[in-house]
Amino acid sequence: MIVWDEVHTERVCSAGVLDVREVRARVRRVLERDPDGFDLGDVDLLVCEIATNAVRHSASGRPGGGVWVTLLLASGRLRVEIQDDGGSEGSPLIPAQASAWDECGRGLLMVRELAECWGTLRGEDGRHTVWFEVVR
Repeated sequence: MIVWDEVHTERVCSAGVLDVREVRARVRRVLERDPDGFDLGDVDLLVCEIATNAVRHSASGRPGGGVWVTLLLASGRLRVEIQDDGGSEGSPLIPAQASAWDECGRGLLMVRELAECWGTLRGEDGRHTVWFEVVR
């Protein structure tokens, strides 16, 4: 069991369509405070992929939609959780077949490859939380 030393949670939303760059920037602002930080390039990419999926496939992409972002930090470990606004038909998953030339469907494949571990949770309210963990 991991005991998290720090937990940061905030809602990121917009009057228009949610800007994924804003989600990434808010995560980065928290993580830049740590001088022995994580690979922000990888974290940026993973956050963008998950937030983009929320915008494309759930009510998070509708005007006024958003996501809840939670950062959990422990000694040498970071967990990022992004919860959408619900309303999607299916569950986040990695396609059975995705090639390097596909325009869609590779985001969670990248998450799987770059993260130490990752997963999805579906709440009773229909909202999905996609999470990943990275280590220093």
